[in-house]
Amino acid sequence: MMKTNLLFPIGLFGLAGAVAAIQSNAGESRANEVSKPFAKFSSKVKTRSDGKNFYVESNGIPDHRMMAGITAWQQQVPLPQNYTGSNAWQFPLYPVEAKEPISAKDHFFRGAIAIAANGIPIFNPIKNDGRTDTFLAGELDEFGGHSGRGDDYHYHIAPLVLQKELGTSLPVAYALDGYAIYGLTEPDGTSVKSLDSFNGHSTNGLGYHYHATKKYPYINGGFHGQVSEVDGQVDPQPRAESPRPATAPLRGAKITDFTSSKPGTYSLTYSLDGEVYKVNYAVNGDRTVSFEFVDPKGGKTTESYRYRGGGRRGGGDQPERPQGGRPQGQLGPPPGPRKPWFVDHAKELDANKDGEVSKEEVISQCKEAFKGYANGESSIDVTKLPDLPTVRNAIGGFIKVHSKELDRNSDGKITEQEIIESMMRMFDKQDKNHDGKLSGSELEG
Repeated sequence: MMKTNLLFPIGLFGLAGAVAAIQSNAGESRANEVSKPFAKFSSKVKTRSDGKNFYVESNGIPDHRMMAGITAWQQQVPLPQNYTGSNAWQFPLYPVEAKEPISAKDHFFRGAIAIAANGIPIFNPIKNDGRTDTFLAGELDEFGGHSGRGDDYHYHIAPLVLQKELGTSLPVAYALDGYAIYGLTEPDGTSVKSLDSFNGHSTNGLGYHYHATKKYPYINGGFHGQVSEVDGQVDPQPRAESPRPATAPLRGAKITDFTSSKPGTYSLTYSLDGEVYKVNYAVNGDRTVSFEFVDPKGGKTTESYRYRGGGRRGGGDQPERPQGGRPQGQLGPPPGPRKPWFVDHAKELDANKDGEVSKEEVISQCKEAFKGYANGESSIDVTKLPDLPTVRNAIGGFIKVHSKELDRNSDGKITEQEIIESMMRMFDKQDKNHDGKLSGSELEG
């Protein structure tokens, strides 16, 4: 009789239905467990699961102060993002151990590798040049974050500030392979032991998981679990959006404060050469973002940009022409006289370290940078350039920032000759005595 009762439901609904019900219950239980850290930030973070993947939705803006403490600023600012629907963050509900784990030392320099409990993405601590530790370079704020080229706020190290809400018992984030990332201790507060090269290990009860550390790799140093890498990033993942063009570094600036009087309205304060500047900006209901730049004497300059197309970066968005007379891509009041580009980058260009920059050294870097971006082609496609890893020399960075200027015939492509000719025009202008090298007073500001 006991045997008949046990088999009766299977006979009624079918074996497949019984198995599906068990799997559904297990998936729901797993999703409930994964959702616990995100639930602490439920006012801004929404989660869901389809039984296979776990999805995290947010606007990309944390509750804590942003940007303060940055000493190497690219002039981007945090803008709300639309990480919802099909553009939500996702990772496997059930992570699968990879046969060949992939290290973040030489992979995943683009995009996020984890998602924090407050819905903010976490990127590789090594920036997209493949060598710069963002934390050591002064690019991160007091909580380990900054804004990227899409004006998207994200972390590059574990956001341990979240443990004020989470405690030590819950993960601060989940890596995009599905494994949890805990803080500097085990959930019970005991010391962490025997981490692998990815900052992970297995323990009874938790199985495999990652930990935050105070030194590199700070978070998951790669993926113990299976992920798909496409164009240097985990795939799929959301895209950030900004209506503005990419901005250039503002050397010497230090961000001292960041406030928000109400959602969508922000004020960033920075110091430069002993003086204080402000950038006030607001996200408006008509899909525009208005900027007001305040100089130390109270003078104001304004700019306005409009979101267009599908709204995602790379999806056809083009900025409106700024109002106020400053060149596009340069955020903030002009900081006064700038050093000539060759003066600013002399140490990088001086390959043999003899204190001089020769034409041959510049041309060599031009060829090296072109080869890195062209990837065997006869020219560089300007539209694809922003998504390519930055070539690691001074010319490589210049090409990315000044691609439109280098495209002299406006055909959407940059040739090696165009790069060399443009750099030589700049070189000749700086070469005051026309001896084919920059030295002495020619390398002074």
